Amino acid sequence: MIKERPDAKKLLAWLCDPVNFAHAFLKAGGEPVHLDPWQVSYLRNPAKFVCLLKSRRVGGSWIMALKFFLRSQTRARYNAFFVSMNREEARGKIDYVDELHDSLPPRWKLRRLNRSKDEISFASPRGTRSVIRSLAGKAPRGRGGDVGLSELPHCINSKAIYEGALHVTARGKEDHLTVESTPLGKHGVFHDLSRGKFGEFVRYEVPWWLCSSLCDNVDEASRTALSMPTSARVKKYGSGNLKKIYAAMDERAFRQESEIEFVEVEDAAFPVEIITSCAQVEFGPGPESALAFRKIDRAPSALDWEWLRSARKGALFIGCDPGRKNDQCAIVILDLAGAKLETRMVVSLKDTPFSIQKETLESAIRLGATALRMDATGIGMDMAERLERAFPKVAEGVTFTAKSKAMLIAGGYNSLRDKRVVIPAERDLIGQLAAIRQVASQSGSILYVSSRNSSGHADIAWAWLLALEGARGISERHVTEYRSVARRRSAPGF
Repeated sequence: MIKERPDAKKLLAWLCDPVNFAHAFLKAGGEPVHLDPWQVSYLRNPAKFVCLLKSRRVGGSWIMALKFFLRSQTRARYNAFFVSMNREEARGKIDYVDELHDSLPPRWKLRRLNRSKDEISFASPRGTRSVIRSLAGKAPRGRGGDVGLSELPHCINSKAIYEGALHVTARGKEDHLTVESTPLGKHGVFHDLSRGKFGEFVRYEVPWWLCSSLCDNVDEASRTALSMPTSARVKKYGSGNLKKIYAAMDERAFRQESEIEFVEVEDAAFPVEIITSCAQVEFGPGPESALAFRKIDRAPSALDWEWLRSARKGALFIGCDPGRKNDQCAIVILDLAGAKLETRMVVSLKDTPFSIQKETLESAIRLGATALRMDATGIGMDMAERLERAFPKVAEGVTFTAKSKAMLIAGGYNSLRDKRVVIPAERDLIGQLAAIRQVASQSGSILYVSSRNSSGHADIAWAWLLALEGARGISERHVTEYRSVARRRSAPGF
């Protein structure tokens, strides 16, 4: 059947729909854009305020970037801000916009005026200028425009960022605010937004089964998955990769990360607020970063060690949580910079032979590390003993018991509370520290447990705490006793 060829007027009217325009012209990752039904609804939604509660990896940040990009190409003097938890993620939104612009046919796109890591701008044929900027962990200021807040509960000063963003949209009737995030605890402004406390917001809830990249049958799952137990819906509708992720995670963590469930964190050993108070959003390996930091998911190379040698500011303290099959080996290196311990390097070794783990620790020690503390429980015992013999007075194994874990937690809590440490505003470390919980055993004793997620079993968090334990002797204010979560809550000013 030959369809009627539309005239120019009808074609332009069809292309005025942002969904049609995206499907007709845009590409992502070199492939034509495909939008899930919830993304179609969001693109077409004219609401001034939108709250997007979503699963990991469903395309929440990307669809927000797409909406802002399309508006930048069709509105005179357009202005927009992306705000993310750290500089790396903020710049990723500019990368999305740049890729979308490159995929447009020349006749449909505005001329690109400027492209930096933190800003991209376009010029219309009439000379008007559209600008999209990215910000790391701070509220936008200055002229009005659209604002997109990503992973708001993970941001430092999330309430101030939210309130600042609201005021940026105050004067313009067409200025929009989108707040998108995975859940993090039953508290804070994003929890209130997503639970409907502020009625002006249009709310979206996007679990994994509404995303075609994670779900094999979105149409059917959108009608039936919600009424099923987690294990049953993953088995029936989950993609191959999602099933592997589910099998590798604690179900409690999976429900938070992928099924948009706000998990209670009242028993958290470290409140999110004190963790983020020590986080630096401007981190990275480059000299322009406020926190020199490198994260590696392999055995470090000679260039990595040379970087550490040049970036270090003082004494180095190493923490290691060994792992082999089920858990990764995590190595954290802290650097004494003045009166604070800065998190300098994180190394994650997944399914790596113990010989390589040992060689990595030996290389770090030979840089002149002051102390190494490693978990000597179970599989770590042999390696710890060998390193203790090779590097006496530097290497020391720590057997994980209820008492030793309590001391590690106390040292971490006090250091975070007193802001004597600096960590990168990086999702894995913050999330793993926040995942360590205090629970009571059947005998009434206090235990510390951590949920398994896609990144591991809080391996990086325990390695960080071990490195901090190695540095305890440098401070006169070291831990002398542990105060339980319950006692801290009852103390004045908690």
